[in-house]
Amino acid sequence: MEDVMIRISVLWIFSAVASSAHYAMIFAEPSLIQKMLSEETTPSKEMTLSTKGAIMEALVSWLIPLSMAFLSVTLGDLIHILNMVLGGLYALWGIIHLAVCPIIHISKKPAIHQVLICISQIVVTALILLYAWNW
Repeated sequence: MEDVMIRISVLWIFSAVASSAHYAMIFAEPSLIQKMLSEETTPSKEMTLSTKGAIMEALVSWLIPLSMAFLSVTLGDLIHILNMVLGGLYALWGIIHLAVCPIIHISKKPAIHQVLICISQIVVTALILLYAWNW
């Protein structure tokens, strides 16, 4: 029982780290850097809706998995259903993100490392769902 809780916790941590790496590598894409250098920046006091959405997506993609990693070890059996639900939701979210992300990215052509990170997140969250289901 304790072994499963630790496995799920490590998988949640992996998901958070992979998500952080994904968002960090977006800023290293040459097309994004070229676009940022070519545009004139005008100071704006308000963030656009897409910027707010991207910030919230990045926050949710690492804050919830890290919280679940902590709760999976500390609460044990009480968190079992939540692990199943969030594992399934994050796996579904990963599939949707992988399908939509190349359309949203500036380059319109995702780098292979971005695709591999997204696929690994899908596999990891599916494993969380599987381990919580068999718990």
